[in-house]
Amino acid sequence: MSVHDKKLPIGEYAQSMHDVLLVSSFAVWAMLLGFAPVMTYRLLVS
Repeated sequence: MSVHDKKLPIGEYAQSMHDVLLVSSFAVWAMLLGFAPVMTYRLLVS
């Protein structure tokens, strides 16, 4: 779906932005939760 073909209604645009933010924040939390134990282990072992 191209944005140039038709304009999205404000509600659909806000929903798509909300979806993008939700997925990206989930990815950041998953990365932090996966990264923190590894770094803690490396610091404790060294």
